[in-house]
Amino acid sequence: MENCEYQELKVRNECEKERWWCLLKQLLICSTVWTQFFMTGLSVGATTVMVPQLKREQSTEIDAELISWLYSTTSFAILPWVFILPYFTSLTGRKFPQIINSIITTTSFLILYFGSEIKHIIISEIIQGYFHAANINLMVIILTDYSSVKYRGIFLGMKGASFFWGMWMANAIGTFYHWKNVALLGIISSLYTYNVIFWKESPVWLASKGRIEKCKMCFRWIRGTDKDSEKELQELISDEPQIKYDRIRFTDTISSPEFYKPLLLSLVAVAHYHLSAKMVCSLFVLDILKIITKDENSAYTGMLILDGVTVFGTYVGSYLVKILKRRTLYMFTSCCVVACLLIISLYLYLVKWKVLEENNYVLMVFFCMHSAAVSCGPVVLACSVFGEVISPRFQATSYTVTGGTFCIINMIIVKCSHQMFRVFDVSGTFLFYGVMCCICTSYLYMFLPETRNKTPKEIELYFRPKAMGDM
Repeated sequence: MENCEYQELKVRNECEKERWWCLLKQLLICSTVWTQFFMTGLSVGATTVMVPQLKREQSTEIDAELISWLYSTTSFAILPWVFILPYFTSLTGRKFPQIINSIITTTSFLILYFGSEIKHIIISEIIQGYFHAANINLMVIILTDYSSVKYRGIFLGMKGASFFWGMWMANAIGTFYHWKNVALLGIISSLYTYNVIFWKESPVWLASKGRIEKCKMCFRWIRGTDKDSEKELQELISDEPQIKYDRIRFTDTISSPEFYKPLLLSLVAVAHYHLSAKMVCSLFVLDILKIITKDENSAYTGMLILDGVTVFGTYVGSYLVKILKRRTLYMFTSCCVVACLLIISLYLYLVKWKVLEENNYVLMVFFCMHSAAVSCGPVVLACSVFGEVISPRFQATSYTVTGGTFCIINMIIVKCSHQMFRVFDVSGTFLFYGVMCCICTSYLYMFLPETRNKTPKEIELYFRPKAMGDM
């Protein structure tokens, strides 16, 4: 009897030890992805603080057109890679594209740090197009392929937190020191991402190539051998013949509800992310606050406060993803975002019409409320939507379309924002974002399923006509 209890205790301890080792392996891989997002935040934030310093440093005047290109070059550089990377990833796996990603990231920050002219900054931003595009598709694929169902939500949520943490660091460094120190931090951070050489290949990719035994080995190395992991492994392996079939019958694939319904949700989620106005506020926060406060020091202070609220909000959102239903959290925070955008717009209109006297403290509270709401919801969950609802069988095509849409919307917004602020003022611009965000929220409310604690197979079954309403 005692011997049986001893054996049972030993098995239980072994299982617990295995779970912890698997979690550490997943954290190693996911922390590399989070570091990539952190460095993307550094590169985006560097532009925000770089432009004012370049204006003071350059002997020749920097015109509005050049400033516009400094902000938008990376957005254009992303475009070819969002179409290439999904198929490149499908062809070569996950490790090799990430190795290239690490090398390109280091190279771009080296050029940014050692460059002495504006053309060097432009070159660096063009090179950054690869790792910015990788964040849209490759990084999300890695997170969904390597993380277990139990931790997938919080791991996907942390990428948004890492991005805005990078932006906050860049803005803080640029406020008190020279902007080139941002590039130096980027170089140091990029060295961590070379741990990719220790990764196993993605079991999802191995299954798609018919390498079943290798798939089993890598899956168990990453996820362990408990009951839930073995169930997911069997679902993954059973899908393998269908993956090959769907690639051959492309026409049938694009007409399949399991393909186009998640894709439409993903496209709306991408639009929702941009139309929540968080990206515009992050990129042009200094311009917005200078227009409103009429004081440069107050604008810098406000920028750092909003960045701090954003980072705090994304970490809170990442935690809430773990304990709340995704759909509930997403819809509640999205409604709060819409309300904040409309309240800010209304307040600024009332000030403009001299119905109210302007109070910068009241306005800063509204901006903080907007940052907190958008950080807890759309920032954490919008890009996680297509990471969860898109089936592994349709990743290449779906991520290409979604990434292209992300890039195009981002380019339009970044390129046109200065014009919108000039023509419609801050009040009109926020009214536009409030209305558009409300439309996207309504669509997601009607069609977005709950994905918490669901395997990719279970989520895919939701979109099949015979299974509608089962989840």
